[in-house]
Amino acid sequence: MSDFFLELFSEEIPSSLQKNLREELLESFNKLFGEKFISFKKSSSYSTPNRLIIIFEGLPKQIVLKSEEIKGPNTNAPEVALEGFMRSNDITKKDLFKREIDKGEFYFFKTKLIKLNTHDLLEELVPSVLQKIQWKKSMKWGEFDLNWGRPLKSILAVFDKKKLIFDFHHLTSSNSTFIDKEYEEKKNIY
Repeated sequence: MSDFFLELFSEEIPSSLQKNLREELLESFNKLFGEKFISFKKSSSYSTPNRLIIIFEGLPKQIVLKSEEIKGPNTNAPEVALEGFMRSNDITKKDLFKREIDKGEFYFFKTKLIKLNTHDLLEELVPSVLQKIQWKKSMKWGEFDLNWGRPLKSILAVFDKKKLIFDFHHLTSSNSTFIDKEYEEKKNIY
């Protein structure tokens, strides 16, 4: 089991915005992990005037998506319906089988077991969660194409003691943080 740590470092955020954003960010990740079948033992969020922090403890290093049976059209349906079903699921006729259920005989196919690397999945998903953040008050800062409550200066993202690498607008995530607002050139690396 592994931990996921995310820190968003920005200029000072008013306290009225911190709590709402902290809760929204945690809720967004909880929802996403539920949709992607990523289990965890504990989640928490924290904030300071300059930092928003999300921590998830006890995440698996790999996610296994079990195979499932997908029901298609009735065997008496027009051929066009079957072709559309095969095209939308990217399968061929040899992947199909027939089964009798309460409502008649239908085509089915069974998906394959899929193993996903949680590290790679987080690198892909974290920017999309950050993109959906809705501030009560936000604006564009500088020449960057990012609407944010206050200028965002860095993103620290770590999973299983390894940094997550992704781009979010003008920033690239890292495994370092600023230790003091006055001395932003001083960084700690995790």
